[in-house]
Amino acid sequence: MPLIYFLGFFIGLIYVRARAGLGQGRIKIIGEGGVGLEWFVGSLLTLMFWPVSFVVWLARGRPEPRIVFNDKARERRRRAAGM
Repeated sequence: MPLIYFLGFFIGLIYVRARAGLGQGRIKIIGEGGVGLEWFVGSLLTLMFWPVSFVVWLARGRPEPRIVFNDKARERRRRAAGM
């Protein structure tokens, strides 16, 4: 059971970062170009309790993440502008 929990944690880590548009390199939390403390703490809590987060995410119909970065943010702005 512990192996499944830690495996899910690392898979979740990859998935959360990819959906936010961060990739797998180093991330900057605070400062110019940083992701911000809100996103970091939120994603950390989501990953710590990933089984519950996973069930809630599926129950909500797999919604888009609230906070996105890089190309995903540009794409979302383009869709909102109707282009």
